[in-house]
Amino acid sequence: MQNPLMKFMTFIAALLLSLNIHANDSPPLKDDHLDPIRIYFIFHDDIPKSKRDSIHGDYIHPFIEEFQSITGRKAHVVFDEHIAPYSNFKYRSSDREKVIKEWRELAWQYRKKRNDDKEFRISRNDRVLLITNDMINGHPLFGGVGGIADAQPGRAAIASLDFKQGVGHELGHTFNGDHEDGEVLYNGWWCETFMLPPLQLRSNCMVFSDANRKRIKDYVDSLY
Repeated sequence: MQNPLMKFMTFIAALLLSLNIHANDSPPLKDDHLDPIRIYFIFHDDIPKSKRDSIHGDYIHPFIEEFQSITGRKAHVVFDEHIAPYSNFKYRSSDREKVIKEWRELAWQYRKKRNDDKEFRISRNDRVLLITNDMINGHPLFGGVGGIADAQPGRAAIASLDFKQGVGHELGHTFNGDHEDGEVLYNGWWCETFMLPPLQLRSNCMVFSDANRKRIKDYVDSLY
């Protein structure tokens, strides 16, 4: 049988643990059900099954965590695949302007279809990202285009799996992130923040620079 002192110490330990847990709780993410931030991720048909299972954890989750931490707002994620003419879009081309123009039009059709089918109401804060197995043109080691966004900020983008930060980079553009505010950080080795064009010798920080965090937060805040 526990003596009074032991009971008191057990109570204090439990209380401190409870206070510590609640102190570390993040504030609830803000949301707007009439005008949510929704990101559609469409897997291109050329991505092999062996890669699909790791895309969320390796490419998408780091961006979503960082975005929500920066903005304090919920980012709703919707996945789609095997849905022509979106998932078989011909993105390989030397004419990047033509590619993004055509994808922007398809992305609008995609959003409209999901609205017309009463699945998701169109929001000005929708983003549609096509994830591809290959680069738009060129080669990762010799230069080329691994991704593209329709505007800064914008609503449609394409990102290749060839670059780990590609998803965050292109979505960063759509939320007003900028190359010039990208940084190289050091955490035991040099790593690139999302918006810095990649260099093979460096790793990926999978976060935005402070300057781009401010740009993104200011832009998202302006939407509300």
